[in-house]
Amino acid sequence: MQPDPWGGQQPDHKQPESAIQDSVVGGDVHTGDVINNHYSPEAVMMGNVSEQPSVLGHQIGMPGQVIMVQQPSSAAKIIGILVIISGCFGVIGGIGEIFSAISYSSMAVALAIAFLNIANSAASVLGGYWMTNYERRGVQLVLITVLVSFIVASASTLVLGDIMQEELDAGNMTQEEYDAAQGFMALIGGVYLAFAAVCSGICGLIIAIPLMSANGGLDESSLFS
Repeated sequence: MQPDPWGGQQPDHKQPESAIQDSVVGGDVHTGDVINNHYSPEAVMMGNVSEQPSVLGHQIGMPGQVIMVQQPSSAAKIIGILVIISGCFGVIGGIGEIFSAISYSSMAVALAIAFLNIANSAASVLGGYWMTNYERRGVQLVLITVLVSFIVASASTLVLGDIMQEELDAGNMTQEEYDAAQGFMALIGGVYLAFAAVCSGICGLIIAIPLMSANGGLDESSLFS
């Protein structure tokens, strides 16, 4: 009998496959890049799989820049419609003032005021239409018409006394009627002007809401450029 040249141990090519697999997991485990083709399928991947890429530990929910588009406020359209309705009533009222002015013996001033009111009301209708289209010039035009309306109302109280004096001189009004009208005008004249100022201020603030709103949606059109 010849002696065993391997000393009782099997060579590497004769060792069973289980011994090779056991040798892979044996010993200390060190971190780093280890290339081993003899690992079990269960040890292929450990941990959670993320479907979204991450940068510096933060997940990217949506690529690119996201711009949120906010719908413009409907204040300009609503106020514009109300201004159009008010302007139409103003035009009708101005036509009624023309017929009233014709009855005066001195109709020039009354007719001028009536035509001015009609033109101002028509301008407000145009401004209201522009506002419904979100045009900045519409707001500017309507604000101008509010200012003109207050000026005309103030002027009317001043010239009405002159008109009544002419009516008295023409014999269309008695002295008693003139005195009563003068007392009435002195009583309500100041109240009327104060009321007109407050109303004009409130209307101006309401009309200017689209200008003060962050999302008014007005364009860059202007009457002054």
